Amino acid sequence: MAIHSCGYFNPASSEKAEAFDVFVQNLALIRHHEEDILECGDYFFCQLPFAYCSWPYISGDGPLCLGYLLLGWRDGIFREVCPACNSDCLVTSFAGSPLSGSNSWAGYCCACETKQYGKGSIHGPFYQKTKYVIDLKKQYPETFSRWVEYDSVEFSFSGTGLKPARKKQLETVELFNAVSLKELVAELATSKMRQRNSPKSNL
Repeated sequence: MAIHSCGYFNPASSEKAEAFDVFVQNLALIRHHEEDILECGDYFFCQLPFAYCSWPYISGDGPLCLGYLLLGWRDGIFREVCPACNSDCLVTSFAGSPLSGSNSWAGYCCACETKQYGKGSIHGPFYQKTKYVIDLKKQYPETFSRWVEYDSVEFSFSGTGLKPARKKQLETVELFNAVSLKELVAELATSKMRQRNSPKSNL
């Protein structure tokens, strides 16, 4: 596991704000099709520009795909109490320190129908969230890496100075053709959904 001193940074952008609007406008539709999304890798790994987690010191933070959010909401660890009305808030991003435990989150309250923010969590200590995400990424991998051999040459002190050689390079392979949020909404709305291809690892 790599060590890094800074957490994942997700800057504000118009794309991020637009995607969040599309998301909340279609949240009921998405939640209605929860099982369809969780059983189809192309839907599961739909990327949401506003959804991420961030922490320093250990790897595993970064963007949160739609499937991770749905599982986190289902398991309750991506839910917080709404600061405005004390209803259930669906967390879409969070950040904190595994060492100090200080943390913050952002999410959407279905009762208030507003974006909400909070500091601290009903789920403590904070490292429970980091462990949850790291475990999710092991159970539901989006890519896998493999060593690929290829023909090349290497220096030789005899002859021409070059000789044929087999070398290796690490290749990352995408396991699914993840759809965009707009594609997801369009397909769910028309019920013309893709064939199920479970995103869960068989390892």
